[in-house]
Amino acid sequence: MFTRILSVIMRYGAILLAVIPIAAAAGARDARAQQSGPVFTEAQVERGRALYQKNCQDCHGTQLDNGEFGGAPLKGSYFRQHWGSGDVAGLFGYVSALMPPDRPGQLSPQSYVDLTAFLLSSNGYAAGGEELTADPDAQRHMSMKK
Repeated sequence: MFTRILSVIMRYGAILLAVIPIAAAAGARDARAQQSGPVFTEAQVERGRALYQKNCQDCHGTQLDNGEFGGAPLKGSYFRQHWGSGDVAGLFGYVSALMPPDRPGQLSPQSYVDLTAFLLSSNGYAAGGEELTADPDAQRHMSMKK
């Protein structure tokens, strides 16, 4: 009887030893996916810059913090305090739902994505090879914490 129990323990123990590293690797991969930084391309930044000049510059200014009509600063410490501890989905959601104030939500989803990429780049986040998307699930996995 003891031999049979020992045999079962050894069999299941071997299975557990094989599965644990796989599960641990998957958990680490999920944690990295949840804590990755923003992704966007330089092309998005340039499109976003053009959109900013056309749609945002009057309120937020040529330097993103010197607007003629008193819009909130979109770079520096003000930006970090409001957005730096969240994720890209929060910033994108706010911009796409409430901006520009005279016609909120009226730009295309791609325009809002490009504007978000421009804001991220203007605040020190680095462009890469992957485009930012309008997918809120993907954006929620992009932490803005530095």
